[in-house]
Amino acid sequence: MTRHFWVLIHRYAGLFMAFFLIVAGLTGSILAFDNELNGWLNPPQLVSVQPQPMLNPFDLRERALALLPQGRINTINFPQKPDEAYRVRVEPREDPATGQPYDLAFNTLTLDPYTGAEIERVKTPDGFWPLTRQNVIPFIVALHYRLAVPGSIGTWLFGIAAVIWTVDCFIGFYLTLPALPRRQTGGMAPHLGAHHSWWVRWKPAWLVKWQGSPYRLNFDLHRASGLWTWVMLFVLAWSSVAFNLGPQVYAPVMKVLFDMQDPYGDRPVVQSPQPDPALAWREAHEVGIRFMAEQAQLRGFTMLREEALSYDRGKDLFIYSVHSDRDMSDEFGGTAVFFDATTGTFVGLNMPSGQDAGTTITNWILILHMAAIWGVPFKIFVCVMGVVVAMLSITGVYLWLKKRRSRVVAQARRARPAAVSHA
Repeated sequence: MTRHFWVLIHRYAGLFMAFFLIVAGLTGSILAFDNELNGWLNPPQLVSVQPQPMLNPFDLRERALALLPQGRINTINFPQKPDEAYRVRVEPREDPATGQPYDLAFNTLTLDPYTGAEIERVKTPDGFWPLTRQNVIPFIVALHYRLAVPGSIGTWLFGIAAVIWTVDCFIGFYLTLPALPRRQTGGMAPHLGAHHSWWVRWKPAWLVKWQGSPYRLNFDLHRASGLWTWVMLFVLAWSSVAFNLGPQVYAPVMKVLFDMQDPYGDRPVVQSPQPDPALAWREAHEVGIRFMAEQAQLRGFTMLREEALSYDRGKDLFIYSVHSDRDMSDEFGGTAVFFDATTGTFVGLNMPSGQDAGTTITNWILILHMAAIWGVPFKIFVCVMGVVVAMLSITGVYLWLKKRRSRVVAQARRARPAAVSHA
């Protein structure tokens, strides 16, 4: 396959991806600061700090459930801040008469963490219109992830674009390399003489000629920016496949290339989910603590703080997650044990790093994608990378339009003498 073949593949792959990458890049620049923006738009509800201790999360969960017999709470978060209201996500139970979920007028309940008294019930809009302070960041997330299209169509389209982007990273890198010197009848082309080293011929690809023509400037920006940021571009591309087509593409490829355990993904979905776990929540918490302590001793990691206890009805699993010294990010903990919610038997462990190569690589690229590491400087870098991604697509489309226009003009000029001769 010739270099021209790969140029064509790069060109038309870029045209297909352009819209998706412009949207993903610009929204990603905003989402580099999503937590900060969401905290500014929707600050947590504060309460007065009391001299008595706060109710523990299990007592608060039970008080919340007493207020909503038609709802269920499948996640308990730890720890509770002393000046913030206790907020839980509520899911509807099924109506025994119809088998359908109850139509709750709210999906979030807020309680006073000291007394358990209800503060407010909030219904987060299902859609994104009208845009409000509550849903503007979720809307940008949906736009970034799936074009805010309902269902799985947007997810698949973005996932396919991400797969093409991943492959095109290598094609684009190859096309920056200096072409092999072409031999003419008189020998090697003068501008590619044998005295020029490979690096001397590749060096222009890393530079931008700021005083050049608009076409040359766009070409240099496209090529040089792609080279200087290539590693991060590949991280963003491949992690996008993980987000959108994880079970379908990402996991199968990674399991071929690396050792990778996935106790949660390998757990089959139960045919008839139970309304509630057989294991009581307080007992499940004790089981989770015990399993985590055993795994910490066995694997040699240190648990730093609790994060959450969740129940997955679809897989009948309890998930006890903590922040450990194996976590890369300070923003959230990814160390978790999974255990059967009926029998309490151990199912598996997930460590963000040090467990196996595939899981470590996966967690690294996902955290880099989300700018969830190294504080504000890296968030700024990811924000800039979003602009770079959009710029690469815009300059690529510009180069294609200019070349297309030149071809059209050249064809018209060639056709003109023929028309005159026929006349």
